[in-house]
Amino acid sequence: MSVEVTRGGLVESRHQVHAAVVNAAGELTAATGDPQRPTILRSTAKPLQAVPLLEGGAFDAFGFDDRILAVCCASHLGRPEHVETVARGFALAGLDPVLLRNTTGSVDQRLAHNCSGNHLAFLAASAHAGWSLEGYRDPSHPSQVAARAAVARAAGLTAEQVPICVDGCGVVAFELPLAVLAAVYARLAAEQPRQAAAMRAHPELVRGEGRLDTELMRAVPGAVCKGGAEGLACLGLPEQGLGVAVRVEDGNDRAVAPALLDVAGQLLDWPAQPVNLRDLAAPSVRNAPGDEVGMVKSDVLLATSGWQEL
Repeated sequence: MSVEVTRGGLVESRHQVHAAVVNAAGELTAATGDPQRPTILRSTAKPLQAVPLLEGGAFDAFGFDDRILAVCCASHLGRPEHVETVARGFALAGLDPVLLRNTTGSVDQRLAHNCSGNHLAFLAASAHAGWSLEGYRDPSHPSQVAARAAVARAAGLTAEQVPICVDGCGVVAFELPLAVLAAVYARLAAEQPRQAAAMRAHPELVRGEGRLDTELMRAVPGAVCKGGAEGLACLGLPEQGLGVAVRVEDGNDRAVAPALLDVAGQLLDWPAQPVNLRDLAAPSVRNAPGDEVGMVKSDVLLATSGWQEL
Protein backbone atom coordinates (compact mmCIF):
# COMPACT_ATOMS: atom_id res chain seq x y z
CA MET A 1 0.00 0.00 0.00
CA SER A 2 2.79 2.36 -0.89
CA VAL A 3 4.49 4.18 -3.74
CA GLU A 4 8.19 3.45 -4.01
CA VAL A 5 10.87 5.75 -5.37
CA THR A 6 13.85 3.83 -6.68
CA ARG A 7 17.28 5.01 -7.75
CA GLY A 8 19.57 2.62 -9.59
CA GLY A 9 17.33 -0.27 -8.57
CA LEU A 10 17.55 0.68 -4.89
CA VAL A 11 14.51 1.82 -2.92
CA GLU A 12 15.15 5.38 -1.77
CA SER A 13 11.72 6.37 -0.43
CA ARG A 14 8.29 4.96 0.27
CA HIS A 15 5.05 6.94 0.46
CA GLN A 16 2.21 5.28 2.39
CA VAL A 17 -1.13 5.41 0.55
CA HIS A 18 -4.72 5.33 1.80
CA ALA A 19 -7.48 4.65 -0.71
CA ALA A 20 -11.24 4.23 -0.53
CA VAL A 21 -13.52 2.93 -3.27
CA VAL A 22 -17.20 3.61 -2.63
CA ASN A 23 -20.37 3.09 -4.64
CA ALA A 24 -23.11 5.65 -5.18
CA ALA A 25 -25.06 4.24 -2.22
CA GLY A 26 -22.13 5.13 0.03
CA GLU A 27 -20.97 1.54 0.54
CA LEU A 28 -17.25 0.92 0.85
CA THR A 29 -16.38 -1.73 -1.73
CA ALA A 30 -12.58 -1.77 -1.64
CA ALA A 31 -9.79 0.00 0.21
CA THR A 32 -6.24 0.05 1.37
CA GLY A 33 -4.68 1.72 4.40
CA ASP A 34 -7.24 3.67 6.43
CA PRO A 35 -10.34 4.44 4.33
CA GLN A 36 -11.77 6.54 7.18
CA ARG A 37 -8.74 8.80 7.46
CA PRO A 38 -9.87 12.39 8.18
CA THR A 39 -8.94 14.24 5.01
CA ILE A 40 -8.91 17.93 4.16
CA LEU A 41 -10.39 18.45 0.72
CA ARG A 42 -8.98 21.61 -0.75
CA SER A 43 -9.03 21.78 -4.53
CA THR A 44 -11.02 18.54 -4.69
CA ALA A 45 -13.93 20.59 -3.31
CA LYS A 46 -13.97 23.02 -6.24
CA PRO A 47 -16.79 21.34 -8.22
CA LEU A 48 -18.94 21.67 -5.08
CA GLN A 49 -17.77 25.22 -4.37
CA ALA A 50 -19.22 26.11 -7.79
CA VAL A 51 -22.71 25.06 -6.66
CA PRO A 52 -23.70 28.58 -5.43
CA LEU A 53 -22.68 30.01 -8.81
CA LEU A 54 -25.18 27.69 -10.52
CA GLU A 55 -27.95 27.44 -7.96
CA GLY A 56 -27.99 31.18 -7.31
CA GLY A 57 -28.48 31.91 -11.02
CA ALA A 58 -25.26 33.85 -11.64
CA PHE A 59 -23.91 31.35 -14.17
CA ASP A 60 -26.88 31.76 -16.50
CA ALA A 61 -27.47 35.45 -15.78
CA PHE A 62 -23.92 36.37 -16.80
CA GLY A 63 -23.93 34.15 -19.89
CA PHE A 64 -21.13 31.89 -18.70
CA ASP A 65 -20.34 28.78 -20.76
CA ASP A 66 -18.87 25.36 -20.03
CA ARG A 67 -15.30 26.56 -20.54
CA ILE A 68 -15.78 29.07 -17.74
CA LEU A 69 -17.46 26.46 -15.54
CA ALA A 70 -14.57 24.05 -16.13
CA VAL A 71 -12.03 26.65 -15.04
CA CYS A 72 -14.19 27.49 -11.99
CA CYS A 73 -13.65 23.85 -10.97
CA ALA A 74 -9.96 23.93 -11.87
CA SER A 75 -6.52 24.00 -10.34
CA HIS A 76 -5.09 25.28 -13.58
CA LEU A 77 -1.50 25.95 -14.61
CA GLY A 78 -1.90 29.63 -15.45
CA ARG A 79 -1.34 29.07 -19.15
CA PRO A 80 -2.81 31.48 -21.72
CA GLU A 81 -5.95 29.41 -22.28
CA HIS A 82 -6.61 29.36 -18.53
CA VAL A 83 -6.00 33.05 -17.96
CA GLU A 84 -8.07 34.04 -21.00
CA THR A 85 -11.02 31.97 -19.81
CA VAL A 86 -10.95 33.40 -16.29
CA ALA A 87 -10.57 36.95 -17.61
CA ARG A 88 -13.53 36.39 -19.96
CA GLY A 89 -15.62 35.31 -16.99
CA PHE A 90 -14.79 38.50 -15.13
CA ALA A 91 -15.69 40.57 -18.20
CA LEU A 92 -19.04 38.83 -18.66
CA ALA A 93 -19.88 39.38 -15.00
CA GLY A 94 -18.88 43.05 -15.22
CA LEU A 95 -16.28 42.54 -12.51
CA ASP A 96 -12.72 43.80 -12.24
CA PRO A 97 -10.10 41.07 -11.59
CA VAL A 98 -8.49 43.48 -9.13
CA LEU A 99 -11.07 42.03 -6.70
CA LEU A 100 -9.16 38.73 -6.65
CA ARG A 101 -7.69 37.87 -3.26
CA ASN A 102 -6.33 34.44 -4.17
CA THR A 103 -2.68 35.46 -3.89
CA THR A 104 -0.46 38.52 -3.64
CA GLY A 105 1.10 40.28 -6.61
CA SER A 106 -0.21 41.99 -9.71
CA VAL A 107 -3.61 41.39 -11.25
CA ASP A 108 -1.91 39.34 -13.97
CA GLN A 109 -0.29 37.17 -11.31
CA ARG A 110 -3.61 36.70 -9.55
CA LEU A 111 -5.33 35.71 -12.80
CA ALA A 112 -2.58 33.17 -13.47
CA HIS A 113 -2.84 31.66 -9.98
CA ASN A 114 -4.27 28.14 -10.04
CA CYS A 115 -7.33 29.12 -7.98
CA SER A 116 -8.40 32.18 -9.98
CA GLY A 117 -11.36 30.39 -11.56
CA ASN A 118 -12.53 29.16 -8.18
CA HIS A 119 -12.45 32.74 -6.87
CA LEU A 120 -14.24 33.99 -9.98
CA ALA A 121 -17.10 31.64 -9.03
CA PHE A 122 -17.31 33.11 -5.53
CA LEU A 123 -17.19 36.69 -6.77
CA ALA A 124 -19.71 36.18 -9.58
CA ALA A 125 -22.13 34.40 -7.25
CA SER A 126 -21.75 37.24 -4.75
CA ALA A 127 -22.27 39.98 -7.35
CA HIS A 128 -25.44 38.36 -8.65
CA ALA A 129 -26.84 37.79 -5.15
CA GLY A 130 -26.02 41.31 -3.98
CA TRP A 131 -23.53 40.11 -1.39
CA SER A 132 -20.47 42.18 -0.52
CA LEU A 133 -17.50 41.57 -2.79
CA GLU A 134 -15.10 42.47 -0.03
CA GLY A 135 -14.31 39.73 2.42
CA TYR A 136 -15.65 37.03 0.10
CA ARG A 137 -13.09 34.54 1.50
CA ASP A 138 -14.25 34.90 5.12
CA PRO A 139 -15.96 31.84 6.61
CA SER A 140 -18.97 33.98 7.57
CA HIS A 141 -19.39 35.42 4.06
CA PRO A 142 -22.57 34.12 2.35
CA SER A 143 -20.59 32.64 -0.54
CA GLN A 144 -18.47 30.55 1.85
CA VAL A 145 -21.48 29.59 3.94
CA ALA A 146 -23.24 28.44 0.75
CA ALA A 147 -20.20 26.43 -0.35
CA ARG A 148 -19.98 24.71 3.04
CA ALA A 149 -23.67 23.84 2.78
CA ALA A 150 -23.09 22.35 -0.68
CA VAL A 151 -20.21 20.19 0.58
CA ALA A 152 -22.26 19.05 3.57
CA ARG A 153 -25.25 18.18 1.40
CA ALA A 154 -23.07 16.15 -0.96
CA ALA A 155 -21.62 14.29 2.05
CA GLY A 156 -25.03 13.67 3.63
CA LEU A 157 -24.17 15.82 6.64
CA THR A 158 -25.20 19.11 8.18
CA ALA A 159 -22.91 22.09 7.70
CA GLU A 160 -22.02 21.99 11.40
CA GLN A 161 -20.77 18.41 10.97
CA VAL A 162 -18.18 19.46 8.39
CA PRO A 163 -15.03 20.83 10.07
CA ILE A 164 -13.46 23.76 8.25
CA CYS A 165 -10.06 25.41 7.98
CA VAL A 166 -8.36 27.88 5.63
CA ASP A 167 -7.10 26.83 2.20
CA GLY A 168 -3.86 28.03 0.63
CA CYS A 169 -5.72 30.65 -1.40
CA GLY A 170 -7.61 31.92 1.64
CA VAL A 171 -11.09 30.44 1.12
CA VAL A 172 -12.72 27.84 3.36
CA ALA A 173 -11.50 24.24 3.14
CA PHE A 174 -13.29 21.21 4.54
CA GLU A 175 -12.53 17.93 6.29
CA LEU A 176 -14.30 14.63 5.58
CA PRO A 177 -13.42 10.96 6.08
CA LEU A 178 -11.70 9.62 2.96
CA ALA A 179 -14.54 7.17 2.25
CA VAL A 180 -17.13 9.94 2.46
CA LEU A 181 -15.13 11.95 -0.07
CA ALA A 182 -15.05 8.90 -2.37
CA ALA A 183 -18.85 8.66 -2.04
CA VAL A 184 -19.17 12.33 -2.99
CA TYR A 185 -17.28 11.61 -6.22
CA ALA A 186 -19.29 8.44 -6.86
CA ARG A 187 -22.39 10.66 -7.01
CA LEU A 188 -20.81 13.80 -8.46
CA ALA A 189 -21.83 13.28 -12.10
CA ALA A 190 -25.43 12.54 -11.08
CA GLU A 191 -25.77 15.29 -8.48
CA GLN A 192 -23.68 17.96 -10.21
CA PRO A 193 -24.09 17.12 -13.89
CA ARG A 194 -23.19 20.58 -15.20
CA GLN A 195 -19.81 20.67 -13.46
CA ALA A 196 -19.05 17.07 -14.42
CA ALA A 197 -19.99 17.67 -18.06
CA ALA A 198 -17.93 20.87 -18.26
CA MET A 199 -14.87 19.18 -16.74
CA ARG A 200 -15.14 16.23 -19.13
CA ALA A 201 -15.69 18.48 -22.14
CA HIS A 202 -12.71 20.69 -21.33
CA PRO A 203 -10.21 18.61 -19.32
CA GLU A 204 -7.33 20.81 -20.49
CA LEU A 205 -8.83 23.68 -18.46
CA VAL A 206 -9.22 21.64 -15.26
CA ARG A 207 -5.46 21.23 -14.88
CA GLY A 208 -3.32 21.24 -18.04
CA GLU A 209 -1.63 19.19 -20.72
CA GLY A 210 0.22 16.15 -19.39
CA ARG A 211 -1.25 16.39 -15.89
CA LEU A 212 -3.24 13.73 -14.05
CA ASP A 213 -6.69 15.35 -13.97
CA THR A 214 -6.60 16.25 -17.64
CA GLU A 215 -5.12 13.06 -19.02
CA LEU A 216 -7.22 10.67 -16.94
CA MET A 217 -10.45 12.31 -18.07
CA ARG A 218 -9.23 12.04 -21.67
CA ALA A 219 -8.40 8.35 -21.25
CA VAL A 220 -11.48 7.11 -19.38
CA PRO A 221 -14.91 7.85 -20.90
CA GLY A 222 -17.25 9.47 -18.41
CA ALA A 223 -14.62 9.90 -15.70
CA VAL A 224 -14.36 13.02 -13.55
CA CYS A 225 -10.99 13.53 -11.90
CA LYS A 226 -9.81 16.26 -9.54
CA GLY A 227 -6.58 16.48 -7.62
CA GLY A 228 -5.84 18.59 -4.59
CA ALA A 229 -3.04 19.73 -2.34
CA GLU A 230 -1.23 17.53 0.17
CA GLY A 231 -1.34 14.31 -1.79
CA LEU A 232 -5.06 13.94 -2.50
CA ALA A 233 -6.87 12.95 -5.70
CA CYS A 234 -10.46 11.94 -6.38
CA LEU A 235 -12.04 10.10 -9.28
CA GLY A 236 -15.66 9.57 -10.21
CA LEU A 237 -16.46 6.60 -12.46
CA PRO A 238 -20.19 6.96 -13.19
CA GLU A 239 -20.28 4.11 -15.71
CA GLN A 240 -19.03 1.79 -12.97
CA GLY A 241 -21.04 3.54 -10.24
CA LEU A 242 -17.89 4.12 -8.18
CA GLY A 243 -15.96 6.93 -6.57
CA VAL A 244 -12.30 6.80 -5.55
CA ALA A 245 -10.34 8.93 -3.10
CA VAL A 246 -6.58 8.46 -2.70
CA ARG A 247 -4.53 10.18 -0.02
CA VAL A 248 -0.75 9.99 0.27
CA GLU A 249 -0.01 10.03 3.98
CA ASP A 250 3.02 12.33 3.85
CA GLY A 251 1.34 14.72 1.40
CA ASN A 252 3.95 14.23 -1.31
CA ASP A 253 2.38 15.00 -4.68
CA ARG A 254 4.82 12.85 -6.67
CA ALA A 255 3.10 9.72 -5.37
CA VAL A 256 -0.46 10.78 -6.24
CA ALA A 257 -0.67 9.99 -9.95
CA PRO A 258 1.01 6.56 -9.67
CA ALA A 259 -1.27 5.63 -6.75
CA LEU A 260 -4.53 6.79 -8.34
CA LEU A 261 -3.70 5.22 -11.70
CA ASP A 262 -2.77 1.96 -9.96
CA VAL A 263 -6.16 1.93 -8.24
CA ALA A 264 -7.99 2.92 -11.43
CA GLY A 265 -6.26 0.17 -13.38
CA GLN A 266 -7.40 -2.43 -10.85
CA LEU A 267 -10.99 -1.19 -10.95
CA LEU A 268 -11.15 -0.88 -14.73
CA ASP A 269 -9.16 -4.06 -15.36
CA TRP A 270 -6.84 -2.41 -17.85
CA PRO A 271 -4.96 -4.96 -19.98
CA ALA A 272 -2.40 -2.20 -20.50
CA GLN A 273 -2.02 1.36 -19.29
CA PRO A 274 -3.51 3.91 -21.74
CA VAL A 275 -0.66 5.47 -23.68
CA ASN A 276 -1.24 9.01 -22.43
CA LEU A 277 -1.08 7.81 -18.80
CA ARG A 278 2.10 5.73 -18.87
CA ASP A 279 4.51 8.49 -17.91
CA LEU A 280 2.16 9.54 -15.09
CA ALA A 281 1.74 5.99 -13.80
CA ALA A 282 5.48 5.37 -13.47
CA PRO A 283 7.39 8.67 -13.76
CA SER A 284 11.12 8.57 -14.31
CA VAL A 285 13.55 9.90 -11.74
CA ARG A 286 16.18 11.96 -13.52
CA ASN A 287 19.40 13.55 -12.37
CA ALA A 288 20.47 17.11 -13.11
CA PRO A 289 22.09 16.23 -16.49
CA GLY A 290 18.78 14.59 -17.51
CA ASP A 291 19.74 10.91 -17.22
CA GLU A 292 17.04 8.48 -16.16
CA VAL A 293 18.30 7.01 -12.88
CA GLY A 294 15.17 5.56 -11.29
CA MET A 295 11.41 5.62 -11.21
CA VAL A 296 8.34 6.21 -9.07
CA LYS A 297 6.21 3.07 -8.94
CA SER A 298 2.99 2.24 -7.14
CA ASP A 299 2.38 -1.02 -5.30
CA VAL A 300 -1.10 -0.34 -3.95
CA LEU A 301 -3.21 -3.47 -3.61
CA LEU A 302 -6.93 -2.97 -3.06
CA ALA A 303 -8.70 -5.32 -0.67
CA THR A 304 -12.42 -5.96 -0.32
CA SER A 305 -12.30 -6.67 3.43
CA GLY A 306 -10.04 -6.43 6.47
CA TRP A 307 -9.06 -2.79 5.98
CA GLN A 308 -8.31 -2.35 9.65
CA GLU A 309 -5.57 -4.96 9.25
CA LEU A 310 -3.84 -3.40 6.23
